[in-house]
Amino acid sequence: MAVLDDLSGFEFEDVMEDVFRNLGYENVRQAERTADEGRDVLMEEVVDGTRRAIIVECKHTDTVGRPVVQKLHSAIATFDFDGPKRGMVVTTGRFTNPAQEYANRLQQNDDPHPIELLDGEDLREIADEIGLALYNGRIEILCDETLRPYDPAADVDASVEEAFRDIENIEAVDLREPHSAVMFRPVVAVTADTNAVFETSVGVIHRINERTRFVVHAERGQPQVVDEDVGTLVTENLHATVHLDAEQFAEVFDDIEERRFGQTQTGYKEWAVERIQQHHTTTVTLQVRSSTSAVR
Repeated sequence: MAVLDDLSGFEFEDVMEDVFRNLGYENVRQAERTADEGRDVLMEEVVDGTRRAIIVECKHTDTVGRPVVQKLHSAIATFDFDGPKRGMVVTTGRFTNPAQEYANRLQQNDDPHPIELLDGEDLREIADEIGLALYNGRIEILCDETLRPYDPAADVDASVEEAFRDIENIEAVDLREPHSAVMFRPVVAVTADTNAVFETSVGVIHRINERTRFVVHAERGQPQVVDEDVGTLVTENLHATVHLDAEQFAEVFDDIEERRFGQTQTGYKEWAVERIQQHHTTTVTLQVRSSTSAVR
């Protein structure tokens, strides 16, 4: 198991070297660390009989912007290889919209040196395919547990069979074989205390002193606030959890889908702060009135 947040930059490159080698890329090696020109891992692939070089930039950071992708594009052009070349940027975090737009534009324009972007979620999906456990870090390790969705003392099919007993004209022999499926979705519970006073030269215009709590779905992509019922379920059962042992649940359910956290703890914190700021942003219009009097 590798915890992405705990790796140094060099250790992240070591992990990626193993990942690419297990994916079947050839001649996988690291560039010289003392002369790094934006090329951390070098490797090759054969497509339709043509050998192509791949120059990989590894970024162990929360956010990767467009300048990193542009720098790699220049590095690919100057890389000494007799044949086609492409690039790849891999990060434990996420890519900004400008970075994604730049890479997409290279692809759309049939640039001779296209660049593929792999974020933290992509890396974990790839790692799952080759049997390597990659985690985002503390938030995912601590949350490797779930709310218990059923009575552990009862069979998982009991509720289905109980419901059929209330339906007329259906005999037990006519019942289909029960099929049970469960999906585990990561969530983040956010509690924020906001205490602020906004004032101008004319005095206090806005005062905030409140506690906010909300729960969000935390899969890949933009976090989404959960429905009220789900939020209540989570906040009222934060301590009523069980360890998420996939093999154990496989003995109870026919199908299991386990989704992973899409961002790091820092990423969710930044998103929550921005959401709270937007919630408390207020536009205030001041009107100044003047009066005049005539003296006779």
